[in-house]
Amino acid sequence: MKNPLDKYIVVKYVLSSYVKALLISVGIFTVGFAILEFSGLYYPVERALDLKYNSPFVIAPLYGLIALSFLCFFIGLLMYLYKYKRTKVKGTFYKAFSSILNEEK
Repeated sequence: MKNPLDKYIVVKYVLSSYVKALLISVGIFTVGFAILEFSGLYYPVERALDLKYNSPFVIAPLYGLIALSFLCFFIGLLMYLYKYKRTKVKGTFYKAFSSILNEEK
């Protein structure tokens, strides 16, 4: 049986990248929390920063990451649509970024 995501390479790449990034970030935050917890530094830091659900130390990075994720998605979508759905006419964008888009890995 074939994998249904083989047809949609971009969806497969986005999902696999999201899962990898999620697992890496969960691991990093878990290790960081464990280090702070076992060293006894977490509770003084929590009290000093007033870490509640509406704290600016929680809300600002959250909104920043949301904005960056939308920006990265939009730029990636534009580059994908340009690279794979372009017409036969090569415009100025192609001339400027052809070496980046067509480089071999």
